[in-house]
Amino acid sequence: MQPHLLTVPARPLCTGTVRQAILLCLFVSLFYPLYLAIDTWGLPFGRTVHIRADGREVTFRSFRRTVGDAVESAQIPLHPGDRTVPAARTFLWPGIEIKVLRAVPVTLRFGASAASVRVAATSVGDALQVLGVALGPIDRVYPGVNTALQPGMHITVERRAWHTWIEQRPVPVTSRVIADPQLYKGNRIVRTPGHPGLSERAIQALYANGHPVAMVPHAWAVVRPAAPEVIAVGTRAMIASRGTFAGREVMMLEATAYYPGPNNYGGGVGPRTAIGLLAQRGVVAIDPSVIPLGSRLFIEGYGYAIAGDTGGAIQGMRIDLCFNSYDEAIHFGRQTVKVYIIDRH
Repeated sequence: MQPHLLTVPARPLCTGTVRQAILLCLFVSLFYPLYLAIDTWGLPFGRTVHIRADGREVTFRSFRRTVGDAVESAQIPLHPGDRTVPAARTFLWPGIEIKVLRAVPVTLRFGASAASVRVAATSVGDALQVLGVALGPIDRVYPGVNTALQPGMHITVERRAWHTWIEQRPVPVTSRVIADPQLYKGNRIVRTPGHPGLSERAIQALYANGHPVAMVPHAWAVVRPAAPEVIAVGTRAMIASRGTFAGREVMMLEATAYYPGPNNYGGGVGPRTAIGLLAQRGVVAIDPSVIPLGSRLFIEGYGYAIAGDTGGAIQGMRIDLCFNSYDEAIHFGRQTVKVYIIDRH
C-alpha cells in the first residue's frame, strides 16, 4: 500500500510586489546614468556665479556642482593655505558670491612664545578661528578681533584668568569681667576660658599669561566668632574679726617700696603725689578701683598711711609704699602685707 503524499498547491507570487521591483529597476536604469553624467560633466543647466579673487571679480555661468568646482573652472588657482568663502564643498546656488582668500604670513604670539604662520582670513578674529585658537571669555587679543588682517601682522593673544584663594586670620580673645560677691576682694577666677575666633576673606587675582596684573581683596568676614574669657572678680570685703581694727575691712596686698629721689629704682619720682601731697613716708600708691584715693589705711610692718598716689604698674591688688630713704626702700623690697582700711574715702 503506497502512502499518500500531501501536496500543497503553489502560491502565486504577488503581482504588486513584482510591479514595484520592475519600477525600481526602471528608475535606477534611467536616472543613475544621469547622476553619473552630472557628477562627471556638471549640471545640465547653468547658475550665475560671482567670484572675487586677487582684487578682481569674475561673473560667469557655471554648470558645476560645488564652489571648489566653480573656482577651478574659472582657472583661479588655490595655493596651500588659501580658502574660499563659502567653503569649497558648498553646493552652488543661483547668484552665489564666492570670495577667494589668500593666505598671508602673520606672527602669532602667546606670552613669550611666537610662531610664524600663513592664514587666509579677513580679520584677526577670523584668523584665530581658522587656526583653531579658542578665546576664553576674558582673554584679550592685540590688535582687536575686528581688525582687518594684513600681511606681516603681529597678533598677540593674552590668556587671562581669575584665581581665588582664602586668607585667614585669628579673632583675638576678649575678656569680660564680672563681679562675684562670693569671692573676697583681690581674688580673680576664670569662670569660662575663651578661645580665639577665625575670620576669612577672599582674594581674587587676575593673571595675564601666568603673571598677576590685578588683585581684588574682599572684606573680612567672621566665620567663627571668638568666645570671650569670663573672669570673676571678688567684691566681698574681708572684715577683721578681732584685734585693734576689728570690724574694719582688711586686704592682703603685694607691696613694693619706692624712694622719691633721683636714684629710685626705675627712675626718679616727682615730689608731689596724684592728690597733691608731698611724697614721703606714710603716703602710698594704690589702684583707685581697689582702694579709693584719700582713704586712711593701716599697713602691718609699715604703719598708718593715706592712699595718695597712683602708678602705671600699681594695678589690682598691689600697693607701693613710700620711704624717706633709698636704703629703707631697698631693705623693704617686695612682700605681702595686710592692709586695714580705717576710713574709705
